[in-house]
Amino acid sequence: MGPVPADPYIRFAAVLAGLEERSLKEQRELDALRAQGGTALRDRAGSFMLDVGPDVGQLLNTLVRAMSARTVVEVGGSVGYSTLWLAEAVRATGGRLYSIEVDPAKQAEQRDNVTEAGLADVVELTALEAPALVPTLPGPIDLVLLDHWKELYVRDFDACWPALRPGGLVLADNILVPKKNAQVIAAYRRHVGGVPDAQSQVLKIGDGVEFTVKREARPGVPRRPGSGP
Repeated sequence: MGPVPADPYIRFAAVLAGLEERSLKEQRELDALRAQGGTALRDRAGSFMLDVGPDVGQLLNTLVRAMSARTVVEVGGSVGYSTLWLAEAVRATGGRLYSIEVDPAKQAEQRDNVTEAGLADVVELTALEAPALVPTLPGPIDLVLLDHWKELYVRDFDACWPALRPGGLVLADNILVPKKNAQVIAAYRRHVGGVPDAQSQVLKIGDGVEFTVKREARPGVPRRPGSGP
């Protein structure tokens, strides 16, 4: 490793660039494994970053800043790509990011990347799953990112939703891609669509992001168009 840049943004951008280069390489490997068929992809999948990509990363950063978010929860931090985008914005808002990653090897890489980017002071890395983490948080949640096992999206949405402030957001990644998740994602969207104070919209950005805002409950007021699937 060379000299550490003094400018915090330069440190962040340098680590981010390295991860994006790695992601492009891994995407080529993934394409080759898919072409091979068989069990090759399944056997290797756990070693890949499987990150949100730069478009979604920039969206996350912008939303945290626009909301002046102080408490952000990331469920599925992997090696830290989306973590960096969220943390860089949280530093600007004076907040804190709580990032869940249960894979010890990935969390070790995530910790190294967050530290190298100079963002360790605003990030709490944890292996606690969302139902265990949320009750320990110091205040209401402003924004949640779901980007982990799709079968756990409903469980972790339900864990976070009561603690989400009115006007808060839940973003769920991989809504459109990969297609193999179509059934479990459809079940997630139906579930969210049944929540009275939730209003959702799918953004065709990256692999598809469902953007769900928590509206302030007002008895007798019908749900707005656009809620649910």
